[in-house]
Amino acid sequence: MAAYNEQASARSYVQRWRRWMPLLLLLLLWPEAAFAQRGGRVAVVADGGALFPFIGLTHGRRFTAKTTGTGGVLINYGITDHLGVQFGLSYAEEQVRTNEITYNTLTMENLTADARWNILTGLLQPYLLLGVDYAVFSLDPPLSDENDPGLNGGVGLEAWLTDHVSFGAVGVFERTFPKQFNRAEFVTVAVTLAYTF
Repeated sequence: MAAYNEQASARSYVQRWRRWMPLLLLLLLWPEAAFAQRGGRVAVVADGGALFPFIGLTHGRRFTAKTTGTGGVLINYGITDHLGVQFGLSYAEEQVRTNEITYNTLTMENLTADARWNILTGLLQPYLLLGVDYAVFSLDPPLSDENDPGLNGGVGLEAWLTDHVSFGAVGVFERTFPKQFNRAEFVTVAVTLAYTF
């Protein structure tokens, strides 16, 4: 009798599972399809993190720059679900040692234009970035302000909370071509928060 009751209970459980399975699959798959549709949509992204500068020699003098905070805003446009473009503006301010005892403030504003490739689409979206930037350096004294072009590349991961809100993390390497520095390279690691229209 006990074995019969256990079998009946198991059959009842399977029948209930079969009845609710289509609805459960619909609820699980419907958000995935909605999240995957990135093409034709615009996102506004705020980011903030740390800037790791590598500034080289200039006129025989070494400038030592410290790690500092950075922040900015981006506009993303999805051409397709996998391919998009993004335009951004960031700002950083750091202390740079210009001689043995003196530190001056270096400010850097950076305009970027990147191609973005979403490797996967869905609730978790890893992506690659490749683009150009235009940096405005100010370290006065001892150097006058200058505007310099550069190249950048990066990798990121975006996680979708809803069909409109996402957060993530990104790391970007930037190489600028300044007139007064022999080299100026930066690594930025940031967290992002985005709203997609």
